[in-house]
Amino acid sequence: MMESVTRRTFLTGSGAVAAAGLLGACDTAADSAGRAGSADVLTWWDHSPNLKPINQKIFAAFEKKPDGAKVQYTLQQTSKMGQTLQLAKQSSQLPDITTAAGLELPLSSLVDGKWFQPIELDDEALARLKSELYDGFHRIDGKLYTFPLFSVRTHNSAVWFNTELAGKAGLDPGTPPRTFDAFRAAARKMQDASGGGNGWICNIGMPERLSAQVNELAQCSGFQGNRGQLFQTGDYAYHDDAFLTAIEFLLSLHRDKLMAPGSTTMDDKQARARFATGRIGYYIDGPWCAGVINETLKPFAPKLGGGGLLTADAAQKPAVYVVPTQGMYHLTANAKDPALASRLLSMATTEEYYVGIANGMARPPLDLGAIDKAEVLPAYKSVVTSFRDEVFLGPHELLKNPAVSAVQAKSKPIKPGLGEIVQGAFSGDVTNLRSELTKLSDAANRQRDANITAAKGAGAKVGRDDFAFTDWKPYADYGPDKYK
Repeated sequence: MMESVTRRTFLTGSGAVAAAGLLGACDTAADSAGRAGSADVLTWWDHSPNLKPINQKIFAAFEKKPDGAKVQYTLQQTSKMGQTLQLAKQSSQLPDITTAAGLELPLSSLVDGKWFQPIELDDEALARLKSELYDGFHRIDGKLYTFPLFSVRTHNSAVWFNTELAGKAGLDPGTPPRTFDAFRAAARKMQDASGGGNGWICNIGMPERLSAQVNELAQCSGFQGNRGQLFQTGDYAYHDDAFLTAIEFLLSLHRDKLMAPGSTTMDDKQARARFATGRIGYYIDGPWCAGVINETLKPFAPKLGGGGLLTADAAQKPAVYVVPTQGMYHLTANAKDPALASRLLSMATTEEYYVGIANGMARPPLDLGAIDKAEVLPAYKSVVTSFRDEVFLGPHELLKNPAVSAVQAKSKPIKPGLGEIVQGAFSGDVTNLRSELTKLSDAANRQRDANITAAKGAGAKVGRDDFAFTDWKPYADYGPDKYK
């Protein structure tokens, strides 16, 4: 296996000057034999370092196959992946296989825009994936353009903690807190036992991640919807009491001086590193927290504990509702040998691959049973086990009517969004939280309705009813059978 793309050949064509800076993420330089379309070399761009070990393993195995090929691999920076792909498309230098991180368009729009071509997975791979493939998410007009690698049962808000500090504080590491009040009390005990540390640290400097976590805490406070949109009616209701309860919980930790200094500007990398110094009690993060700590902050790994979702009170059963898992890898329109690339991608659907994903301790693999066959930290296994009981597949308008993609394609981020509003509440710039959340709800409803009108005007058969699911019930999967 070779790593990285050809810097010299990429920098030809439009966007060359800007691309020079973006391609600084390439691991090594290679010669021009690795261009997309070569009969004996496939090019692969990625943004996930957690998948690098298992990908390198299947690349090496693929190269040894009589009908295989070498793979030239580039790990791009996640924040720059979208722009790098845009520049590559302008100069007709997309790789054979890539992720779509940063493109921020629904799959249907990317297919219409001639970004990707269908994948021809082998029969065994298709059989393994059969129950996990969804129209609009993985298939367009009956053709497969991507497929999921990860389980739908995951979220951003697991409770990670310092087991050593918990012991010093008189807490039982085996029974982490499950309610807001219990978390607040435990954070106080952790802080008191830390010798000058803090009970909790947060990545408030990341508005998108903050938004996702507040959304999940709101669901655990009784919000019957996802991303601000109520399942039963389709209305946006960020101003619902459940969102206020979730945000107030986080703000109370700040007011009670339990939050580590600097949290308001930290990203997840900074917050996780501070957490791993051993003087912070709790950090709320996704499952990848274990993998990152084990890889880059290894001395702290034996002290890491993990638990499930927090709820507003003990009477509230924890639950979050998620959409089907997006596909990870795509075959670009530039790829001249789709059959060769598809044979390689088929290797990313095996038990061996899923165990490799699990070993990386990021998002759990599509087959959760692979966790039992992998070498993982006990904290990671505990968190993933909680996903089985606390994460449910929610309804999605795209599955109800694929024409909704025409509405999605017209959507633009509303600013300030939920994350920015919560940031403002922490900084003191937002003094009337309900008012700001109401403005966000109104703006989201107006934009969605305007986009429906525009999509209908362009010929899409779509309507307001496509966004309402009157038969939705809590604590159950809204599976594919519901759309028939």
